[in-house]
Amino acid sequence: MTAPIDQTLLAQLETQASDKRYDYLVQQLIARGELWILVGDGGSVLLNSDGDDCVPVWPHQSSASAWVKDEWADCTVTAISLSDWQARWTEGLLSDGLSLAVFPNLDEEALVVSPDAFDEDIYDAVSAQ
Repeated sequence: MTAPIDQTLLAQLETQASDKRYDYLVQQLIARGELWILVGDGGSVLLNSDGDDCVPVWPHQSSASAWVKDEWADCTVTAISLSDWQARWTEGLLSDGLSLAVFPNLDEEALVVSPDAFDEDIYDAVSAQ
């Protein structure tokens, strides 16, 4: 089971700029080996950003859980391992024409990237270690 995140840290992350939250998620994904999505009856939930459908992803279960309300009240917070992400999700999202909304805050602000750009950033971060 994933260790819970300190609520003070979660509140601080919520106020950070989108690019800082993006970098944080990449770092946590490498360190913990997982990221989190919301899944509803039709599959993973989508946000819309300037006409692009985006799958939102979060670094912690608790940050994703904060979104389980209103129209997403029936959703389940689901972990995806880094290996599963790279083996199945990147290609699947690309073939579906979907982008990623990386670590959106509760104001729905997030850095939107393509799945392959996200994978490149993960690779670059691992290589830099």
